[in-house]
Amino acid sequence: MPSAVKVGDTGTDHDGFPPTPVTAGSPNVKYDGSPAARVGDPLEPHDKPKNPPHPRAIAAGSSSVFINGKPAAVTGGAVDCGGVVMGSASVNIGG
Repeated sequence: MPSAVKVGDTGTDHDGFPPTPVTAGSPNVKYDGSPAARVGDPLEPHDKPKNPPHPRAIAAGSSSVFINGKPAAVTGGAVDCGGVVMGSASVNIGG
């Protein structure tokens, strides 16, 4: 089972852009005291020299677990601009 993703967990780097954290999540579901992340939740924008900052959001998640009507974000889920999200080892999703 993949690990759950929460606010503060990281979206990996891609194409020379640095990793950034998940910045928002569920208003009422928490893992380890932080809001649970879902598909569509944002990550901090990132940039690199000669490239403007661009927004990021979680693009893929669990097919069987939903939080507030949205798929739960899981480790390995895609980020819309590239990279994947990496979650907490203490909470697993699905099965």
